Amino acid sequence: MKIFIILLLLLIIPFSVPAIEVREKGAESKMNEYTADSLLEAADEVFQSRDYAAALEKYRAVLETARREFNRPVEVEALAQMARMNLLLNQKDEGRQWLEEAEAKASESDPMGWSRYLGVKGRFQWQDNDLKTARETFEVMYNYCTTNALWSRAIDAAHMIAIVAETPEDQIEWGRRGIEAAEAGDHEDWLGPLWNNLAATYYDIKKYDSALECYLKAREYHWRHSGELGKLFADYHVGMTYRYLGQFDEAGRWLRPVLAWAERIENHSVIGQTLQDLGEIEIARNNKSEGLKMLKRAREEYRKAGFNETWPEVWDGINKRIDELKK
Repeated sequence: MKIFIILLLLLIIPFSVPAIEVREKGAESKMNEYTADSLLEAADEVFQSRDYAAALEKYRAVLETARREFNRPVEVEALAQMARMNLLLNQKDEGRQWLEEAEAKASESDPMGWSRYLGVKGRFQWQDNDLKTARETFEVMYNYCTTNALWSRAIDAAHMIAIVAETPEDQIEWGRRGIEAAEAGDHEDWLGPLWNNLAATYYDIKKYDSALECYLKAREYHWRHSGELGKLFADYHVGMTYRYLGQFDEAGRWLRPVLAWAERIENHSVIGQTLQDLGEIEIARNNKSEGLKMLKRAREEYRKAGFNETWPEVWDGINKRIDELKK
């Protein structure tokens, strides 16, 4: 399994919200100086950091404040997000209770609360493996959000449809709809991951020319908006795809700098993957001895990354390949 899958799994993207600073010092009464709306923005910030336990407590404070203010839209968003945090924390039964409360209070006349509720409802259906119903929910969410110009949430809905879609054709269609929503809403920072996911779909069905086109687009946006690791992965994916296209010289021109970069920041998983690609290039060029050496080095890097315990598919795959070449 290629490393780009990591990005796909991580791209269950929190809703994009404006940043706001919340002082953590002082008693609880200090927090009550903030409105339910501002506290919701702060809770979303914590959610985006993927500290789900802390985010759950933040959303609980939002709920209490929203109820004091009789702010029904924010109350619905807080209930929905508390359900989502429980889901992410493997507390599904408790989360369902919050989701039921959100459902009882949600209204289509409230775009923010209704769209948030739909996004969480669909995720519960997805986790229940009811993919058909989940897809229907996300399609309702997508259409509702595009109608109401909630582009960030429309992107999220399209992305989730691509995840639950049963065929590559569906994944491609909804991957492109997510890109269109990002462009329509001027959310350029989403375009790197979205193009990356579309490229991964083409890669999986072995349409490497289309995958390369998408990975190059993804790289363009990652280099504008992503951090160092996002840029590193973007360059790696381009080199990887050139390898599968049989353009070994071009693949090497991308992969060798990626290897040096990964070694500099000591990212053992990327070092291992890049060495494995370079090793396979040498083997394809009938340099079996050199290629085998690279694969053995790749295996050692995977071990340093802990793949022998955490990613058996990769670990077993590299061992099987080395054993084949020893014969």
